[in-house]
Amino acid sequence: MALLTACCESGRDLAVRRLLQRSGWTAARVMGLSCLISAALTLPWLLLAPGGGGWPSDGTRLLLALAAGGLVNALAFWAYGRALARGDLSLVLPLINLSPLVLLFSGWWLLGERPAPAALAGVALLVLGALLLGRGTGGGLPLLSSPGARSMLLVAVLWGLGAAFDKVGVNAGGSLTWVVLFNLVVAVPLLAPELTGSGGGTARLAAAATSEGLLLLVLLCGLTGAVGMVCQMEALRQTAVVHVIAIKRLSTLMSATVGVTLLDEPRGGLRLPAAALMLAGAIAVLNAAR
Repeated sequence: MALLTACCESGRDLAVRRLLQRSGWTAARVMGLSCLISAALTLPWLLLAPGGGGWPSDGTRLLLALAAGGLVNALAFWAYGRALARGDLSLVLPLINLSPLVLLFSGWWLLGERPAPAALAGVALLVLGALLLGRGTGGGLPLLSSPGARSMLLVAVLWGLGAAFDKVGVNAGGSLTWVVLFNLVVAVPLLAPELTGSGGGTARLAAAATSEGLLLLVLLCGLTGAVGMVCQMEALRQTAVVHVIAIKRLSTLMSATVGVTLLDEPRGGLRLPAAALMLAGAIAVLNAAR
């Protein structure tokens, strides 16, 4: 399940990048539409499932997880789309692997938990990978000055802080319920400016998608997002969060490879080894946190 999630994440990265390039839409519109389509595609499966459509028994915990997770992820999805719009896949996506550092250092700072030796080794790999990635920026720019890098670092921090909300939501409401509600809660603030603006926001969105031939890309973004998230939530029900996230992070290396091989992004000889090092570091930190 987690491996299929990684494949879907990589497919969505490519679809979102293509949609951003061809449409000229904002990151908020693209990510909001992607989440809205994901919710719409998952809803029929929820209604057809045994007991589907009923409100979960632990509704209070579900609402709390939605409130916290929706706020964090709406900002994270906007920053994610902004990073994909501005930077190369092979440069910005490996930075997501820094998210376990947030968990590691917050536990150290707030709870006094001393990192295990394996976690320290993982940090060393992450730092080494980041330094190598910085050499792959091109143009002599520091890594943090590269297009999209700062936005993706914000994503890494937000996803590191919000990693536990999915587990709480799935346990409270079930995988399908959480996927539908989560995507709706994230989509609303991202699309609200479009829908409340003058001139008929809903009509403009539909007309733009069909008139520019972008409907297929929008559907692909939503489909890969829905399938990937359902698989991730089912995996969370069966095993620990750290195991699922560690396997899911394979998508960063997959997408970086796609960027270099299919999109002709430069400096692949530096960026792909850097992505592999950062992935290994993230897995080491996550496994040490078990």
